[in-house]
Amino acid sequence: METYDGARYYHSVPGLLVPRKTDKTYEKINEDINSFIDTIPGLIESIEDNFANIDSEKRQRFFNQNMEYLRSLLANIYARGLEADAMRLQRHIESGSMFQVEKLMRAFIMDVLSLSVAMQRAQNFESKDKEEEVSEIEFHAKQAKSLSDVSNLIGDDEFERALKMTRELVIHNPKESGFAELLDLLQAKKHNEAMTKIETLRDIHIGAINQIAGVNLSKTILAVDDMPEILSFVNNALKSHYKIIAVTSANAALKVLESQKPDLFILDIDMPIMDGFELAGLIRKKEEYAKTPLIFLTGNSTREHITSAMAIGCNDFIVKPSNHEYLLTKVGKYLS
Repeated sequence: METYDGARYYHSVPGLLVPRKTDKTYEKINEDINSFIDTIPGLIESIEDNFANIDSEKRQRFFNQNMEYLRSLLANIYARGLEADAMRLQRHIESGSMFQVEKLMRAFIMDVLSLSVAMQRAQNFESKDKEEEVSEIEFHAKQAKSLSDVSNLIGDDEFERALKMTRELVIHNPKESGFAELLDLLQAKKHNEAMTKIETLRDIHIGAINQIAGVNLSKTILAVDDMPEILSFVNNALKSHYKIIAVTSANAALKVLESQKPDLFILDIDMPIMDGFELAGLIRKKEEYAKTPLIFLTGNSTREHITSAMAIGCNDFIVKPSNHEYLLTKVGKYLS
């Protein structure tokens, strides 16, 4: 694949460029990018589920197949740095060192998810502000990737290369005290402490990427609707940004509240047995949810419904059908 002109929007690797709309290749590359954005959240969710839910032999086969698929997706969008990480993981999988695979996989998953979200945000940007935002995403992604490389080199007993790479991080980031502390730990050959420091630093940079991109996977949304297709719509719109709990009845929602503490509610109104108004009233009576953001997502937009919703203390009212971007914008208003 060639490297195309356009706005570079993530990762410090050659390529990964959005072509100009006048470029004859635009439609093909744009299709590859959209395919990647649409595919990644579900694929990552499947991989994460299989960390715990299948035996080691099946897990090895499953991971190997998915690494092949991921490599092809990353190749299509010219994400060469992450494609190399996928190849590295595949070698570990094939050698049967699944403990090492799980350690590397978790960092890799964070990088791929952040890439997907950053691409989604940065696609078709026009303004100077967004260009600066994307540049900041690139900076943090580069640091996170370098830290992953240092971690991998330590794990592979290539200590001198890890040391050299960390010195370069210190030189290029003199204001980042964490890199200097990491270098001190490596020079003292305190490998366990160094690995812990790397994880902490990576979390800082990945967190910065997610904050810029509007992602907060520490926030939980409880969605309640008796129609599974609506819950699927909510899940697909929001899952790359927030943790979603989806249930099909008010009683199931109340059961969730016994063990979970959502940061936002999305409720249907017209549900059997207990409707959304009654459920919202019960939620608002609980002291811990008196001010928790509550959004009604409903097909009924009569004046009476809207008046009743506001009287209960809902924060917003969205009329079905909606679209992913609109719902994500509404939710982001309360969870930013």
